[in-house]
Amino acid sequence: MTKGYIVAEVTVHDAAGYEEYVERSGPVLEKYGATLLVHGFTELGEVLVKEGGRSFERLVVVEFESPERVAEFYASDDYQSVIGVRHATATSHVYHAAGVA
Repeated sequence: MTKGYIVAEVTVHDAAGYEEYVERSGPVLEKYGATLLVHGFTELGEVLVKEGGRSFERLVVVEFESPERVAEFYASDDYQSVIGVRHATATSHVYHAAGVA
């Protein structure tokens, strides 16, 4: 079965508010069997933008058992009740992707 992924580039504008998002989204990710693979910071040198000139603060990669599980997670009432906190506290580019079979 092909894994599913969420990849996000995030720049936080309200650290305390974003921390609320992290705390509230964690149990939802766990409920959907997600594994956090990357939570790297550009300002700490953990993520290096080598091409494209993209500017963001954090890179997040989350793995799910399948692309369908990603869609279930994202559309769930549990996650939709939290997503507004991220929208209010950070600028994000979020991608859903299927792994290589």
